Amino acid sequence: MLLWKRIAVGDNERVLVFNRNRFLTILGPGEYVLSNWLRSLREERYSVNSPVFAGEWTDYLMKERPEIAARHFAVAETGDAQVAIVFVDGKLFRVIPPGTRVLFWKGFREMTVELVDVMEKPEVDKDRTLALMKLGRESLVMFTAVDENKAGLLYLDNRFVRVLEPGTHAFWSVRAPRVEAIDLRRQTLEVTGQELLTRDKVTIRVNITAEYKVRDPLKAGTEVKNFTETLYRLLQLAVRQTLGKRTLDEILAEKVDVEERQAAEVREQMAAIGVEVGVIALKDIILPGEIREILNQVVAAEKQAQANLIRRREETAATRSLLNTANLMKDNPVLVRLKELETLERLTEKVGHLTVHGGFETLLTRLLPPE
Repeated sequence: MLLWKRIAVGDNERVLVFNRNRFLTILGPGEYVLSNWLRSLREERYSVNSPVFAGEWTDYLMKERPEIAARHFAVAETGDAQVAIVFVDGKLFRVIPPGTRVLFWKGFREMTVELVDVMEKPEVDKDRTLALMKLGRESLVMFTAVDENKAGLLYLDNRFVRVLEPGTHAFWSVRAPRVEAIDLRRQTLEVTGQELLTRDKVTIRVNITAEYKVRDPLKAGTEVKNFTETLYRLLQLAVRQTLGKRTLDEILAEKVDVEERQAAEVREQMAAIGVEVGVIALKDIILPGEIREILNQVVAAEKQAQANLIRRREETAATRSLLNTANLMKDNPVLVRLKELETLERLTEKVGHLTVHGGFETLLTRLLPPE
């Protein structure tokens, strides 16, 4: 029995019609009456308010029914080295990755597509950057910021391209962009706790410091894997060559620093990779516990010997002074008298109250034993 099917399509709708799962047509706005023999018709409804056609018939329509596809869809198709920026009603809508075909419903919304060859233009145009930021990950863009006093080394597809100035930059992620930031300010590198043997086989630990500044970020970032690690190793070698040929006593007595010849070699090798090295200094020498204890004992013994020597000298000087005084007093009665008065003065200084009977001569006679 012959049957009919009535299909009403709204202004913002499109309907795909199938007969026994075989595509027939696409219906635009209006009312339709279609033959539905044995009730074999089936319909799929889509709203053009969602611009993208998300059905599974994309490839079929483009290959087998191109006239219907051209009438109802705008096509955005990218090659293997392209991305497509899609605008709907003049506003950024989405970004289509390489090797992709997307159909957009034609209708009351205006759609435009801008193709970009990412091989020729890997960097996003400045006037597109802000809008693409709002899409987040869907933008297919990597955003990077290079701070002031820094330089950025740009790599695309794991190959160095150029040096980036401070500011915000955007690159299509299809090219696998990578940016390494290099600080151009003067910095300090600390090499701490380096153990080494002195010439007399004593193990010590030292701390080294060095100032450096990157002058050529391109060389510093590409000539070696890590320029700070390179400087670190060169400083280690320099201090070993300086201290390894000296004894512990020489190191402590001479306040040894990194030799100028070794420091010059460090500066020369770092300059070859674009890094200027300034002051190189030996900050600390740390001795093992048992060596520190022995040195403390040696220092204590030396100081004790010095104290004993000074004490003996003072005793000898005092004895010599007494002998000289005695020789003078032997032949000079007046001097003896003055000495007696001096002694009496010292004695009376500690007496709170003194009563003298018999006069001053009697006092001296009683205080001093007769000769």
